[in-house]
Amino acid sequence: MPNQETDAEAALKKLGQRLRAGHAKQHPVSDKSLETVRSTVREQWEQEQQVKQEKPVPPPTKGKQRKPPEPDQER
Repeated sequence: MPNQETDAEAALKKLGQRLRAGHAKQHPVSDKSLETVRSTVREQWEQEQQVKQEKPVPPPTKGKQRKPPEPDQER
């Protein structure tokens, strides 16, 4: 029985690949759409880089942070 399940899974994967390939062939992505996406991603990346430059992240400290020694409380 386990062999039938793996065969069915392989057949479904192959069917999915064929469906995606057929859809891509019938509905190709236009160059205009690609350029729009590229420009949007570029703008977002530039905004993120500006934010990173404005607010530098402090480097993480290794180990525990040291506390100042407490004064002796003798009275």
